[in-house]
Amino acid sequence: MINRKNTIIFIILIFVSALFIFIPIKDLSSSGQRTLAVFVFAILCWTTEVIPISATGGIVVAMLAFLIPPVTEGVKYSHFLAAFANPTIVLFAGGFFLATALQKYKLDTVIARSILNKIGNSPRSVLGGIMLTTAFLSMWMSNTATTTLMVAAILPVVRDFKEDPFSIALILGIPFAANVGGIGTPIGTPPNAIAIQSLANAGIDISFLKWVTWGMPIALVLTIFIWWLLLVLFPPQIKQIEVKLEKTVLKNKHYLILGTVILTVLLWLTTTLHKIPSAMIALIPPMVFMASGILNVDDFKNIGWDVLVLMSGGIALGIAMQSSGLSTWLMDMLRFKSMSISVLILIIGLISIVMSTFMSNTAATNILIPLAIAVGVNVFSLTLMIALMASCAMSLPVSTPPNAIAYSSGMINSKYLRRAGLIIAVVAIILNYAVIKIFFH
Repeated sequence: MINRKNTIIFIILIFVSALFIFIPIKDLSSSGQRTLAVFVFAILCWTTEVIPISATGGIVVAMLAFLIPPVTEGVKYSHFLAAFANPTIVLFAGGFFLATALQKYKLDTVIARSILNKIGNSPRSVLGGIMLTTAFLSMWMSNTATTTLMVAAILPVVRDFKEDPFSIALILGIPFAANVGGIGTPIGTPPNAIAIQSLANAGIDISFLKWVTWGMPIALVLTIFIWWLLLVLFPPQIKQIEVKLEKTVLKNKHYLILGTVILTVLLWLTTTLHKIPSAMIALIPPMVFMASGILNVDDFKNIGWDVLVLMSGGIALGIAMQSSGLSTWLMDMLRFKSMSISVLILIIGLISIVMSTFMSNTAATNILIPLAIAVGVNVFSLTLMIALMASCAMSLPVSTPPNAIAYSSGMINSKYLRRAGLIIAVVAIILNYAVIKIFFH
């Protein structure tokens, strides 16, 4: 059923956005004004979520294809439609196929069980094992799916000692580890992929292995810090915990899936040797799984196409902002270019985490990275800071899907998220700033 209130709001947002096309704006070209109108529309829709954020992504691509080519020399509608088949989108789609197969045949549970069975039963080791398992799985599959799996596994255990403060630590540890675990690989979370593609457009190529060499250490350090923080904030009173996960009997299909996962990951990690682009490697999982019948048509429909459409909208918007000169104009308006690069890295990181706290981190990254690219100096450092901080916003239930899943368990309330999330945000911005300053600046 159509929501009348949302329909009215949506029409108002279109009208407000359209004003930027017709109101004269100093030093901004006609194509820049049209792009600004689409940019404002995207921000308003992504912030209010009056329509699904993925729908906004699709509408953004359509708007740009219709509005920009007529007034921008050398730009065609196909430049924007190509965002749907961008190499970054293909790379992420390959990751979705891997995750879908792992979940369908419960191999994610097998991986989780094989790790958790080795962690002992002291509260400290159980929390650490659960968080490291969650972080690792989130590097390769949806952090939403990972959180769902791990929360379902741990809830029966937590309910046995729900009066113990440590029960809060166990529940919070899962979404927090899922959020920062996604930093580890290019396919771990959409902000990573958006950053890589934006840098590629700016002439800076980041291989899968190169991202992993700094992404995984950052994810590991943050996971360990969060583990320690949760033990301090919610100290355990119980002495032992037993984690039980249902066993899965492995069959031929399981081995084919595992083989495909291992082959794909190995090829991603060795692109510098064989020179096969990561996006082409990402085609292996869908070809193997669909041809072998491991995934069927219904599984294909359930691939995260909504996330891919959302990312496509961001990629197309970034192309338009750069080609129309809007990014440069915004930089001048915000006076970012007059700041020292050190201050700018801190400020843009803070903006990233604040925006990602209240809206989709994918949408926030889509908005901010084109601005970072337009600065023209230390583009890599600024873009990386935005992507990293977008994954560290976890102070509210709405900040990330993993937070919402943990909150929906009924075992925690928002004050626990705020208390731990704000501390994590402060430490994350210091850590990420230090890493970028020491190694990349």
